[in-house]
Amino acid sequence: MKNFIKITFFLTLFIIQYNCSSSNDESIPIIANPNLTTINPTSGPKETLVSINGENFGTNVNAIQVFFNDADAIIQTVTETKITAIVPLKAFTGLVKVIVNGTELVGPEFTYIITDILVNSLAGNDTAGDADATGTSASFKVPKGVAIDKQGNIYVADAFNHRIRKITPSGVVTTLAGSTAGDADGTGTTAQFNRPLGLTVDSQGNVYVADTNNQIIRKITPSGVVTTLAGSTAGFSNGTGSAAQFYTPIGLAIDSQGTIYVADSDNHKIRKITPNGEVNTFVGSSIGYADGTGTAAQFNSPTGITIDNQDNIYVADELNHKIRKITPSGVVTTLAGSTEGYADGTSSTAQFSRPARLTIDPQGNVYVADPFNHRIRKITPNGEVTTFAGSIQGYAEGIGTEAQFNYPGGLTIDSENSIYVADAFNHRVRKITQE
Repeated sequence: MKNFIKITFFLTLFIIQYNCSSSNDESIPIIANPNLTTINPTSGPKETLVSINGENFGTNVNAIQVFFNDADAIIQTVTETKITAIVPLKAFTGLVKVIVNGTELVGPEFTYIITDILVNSLAGNDTAGDADATGTSASFKVPKGVAIDKQGNIYVADAFNHRIRKITPSGVVTTLAGSTAGDADGTGTTAQFNRPLGLTVDSQGNVYVADTNNQIIRKITPSGVVTTLAGSTAGFSNGTGSAAQFYTPIGLAIDSQGTIYVADSDNHKIRKITPNGEVNTFVGSSIGYADGTGTAAQFNSPTGITIDNQDNIYVADELNHKIRKITPSGVVTTLAGSTEGYADGTSSTAQFSRPARLTIDPQGNVYVADPFNHRIRKITPNGEVTTFAGSIQGYAEGIGTEAQFNYPGGLTIDSENSIYVADAFNHRVRKITQE
């Protein structure tokens, strides 16, 4: 009997403990992790409604954020398995990201389709001059090169005024450095240039200038102090500082390490300059056309140069009428172009007429100033060439090919994929907005 009572007691205790344990477990909610699986559609223009599919999103709109290529989207609806969001203006191509209660989910890439290419004047007018002012009240005289800093300020190589000008994002034009034609280091207007044609800007806001007719590369600090980085008289010589020689340097670009690359046009080479002014030949040899590595490659008057985010270099090989690509190890290939002319197409089926300057977007699309065709062309990473903006020679604002340019020169691009053009013989800096 005692054993029966003891067994009954322990059995009752076990049942009570089990029930308490089950009750406690049920009172603790199990929170499942959110998961993003697919998006639909995977491409489209601004204001496309996209379904983002997955699990455990919840139903609280305020707990969720959606980004297309880091551009903040408007969320329309949320369920446990689907979010609908509107593609924002100027999102451009990139990954979709969703944040659910602080948890970041990365989804597939959304391909942004550009529907509007709007060309307008940022600064300058029809009359050649050197007036500092705002917008179209300012004047330039054959602007040739443009570059942009991290704050969105545009710098202009105002070639026939022998000055470097600065344009703020609101269109206020001032003279950063330069005065009359000459060769002098100094501060602001005490410095002198002679037909500056190319520019680039480093991460600290220093502007580097291809002072073309002086055959030197200059440096301008943000406060306007001008010094000579490299070069001396016309010729060809590697060396440091004034021991080096260039022959008609035009295009400049700077890589992630602060090395400057120079399109040394009449030497038919691409040169490189270290931050301390040491000049060497990167690629190119005698005048001609040949793909190859290092000095086995040949160019014919390279003028424009730009660098992508992997430090690949792209060159406007002007008198070969081609766009060339150079890897960081110096392997030169032809991206697009053939004989002189005008034709859209892929790789060698496309034609340019003395392509001058270049810029590149984060997706690897190269934009080319094609001055003798009076157009801006676009080359995709696989070599497909289209006409981006411009038509016949002239001056007109408008959408895409409704716009007109007059020998467009330098190009640069900002963080919103707006492209700035030195429209040389319209004496203006134009802005191309993509939407």
